[in-house]
Amino acid sequence: MMELTRKEEGPVTVVRLAGEIDQEGVNTLRVGLLNCLKDKRCNVVVDLSNVRYVSYMAVGVLLERRRQLIAGGGDLKLAGLNLVVKRTFHMASVTGMFSIYDTIAQARDGFKAAA
Repeated sequence: MMELTRKEEGPVTVVRLAGEIDQEGVNTLRVGLLNCLKDKRCNVVVDLSNVRYVSYMAVGVLLERRRQLIAGGGDLKLAGLNLVVKRTFHMASVTGMFSIYDTIAQARDGFKAAA
């Protein structure tokens, strides 16, 4: 079971995930990030610090939503990846496709630096 919470922090939306992003969690993730797009909240930080497992399907959703957010003038940045999650991203050969930060604050500041 995965939980998703969303918080607006100025121009940045922080999406906090907790639990396991399995098949059920992928659908929650897909809808949660789609809602950011619908709300024109295109600067998104995804906090994975409380995620124990991430499936390859979830990685695919993150890549697709990042592409859509960039098309909307924003970006998707990742924060708080633990060793297991980092390994999944590495094995999927996608670590270079994301801006990855240790903390939410660093990821938020990444948007300021890009502006």
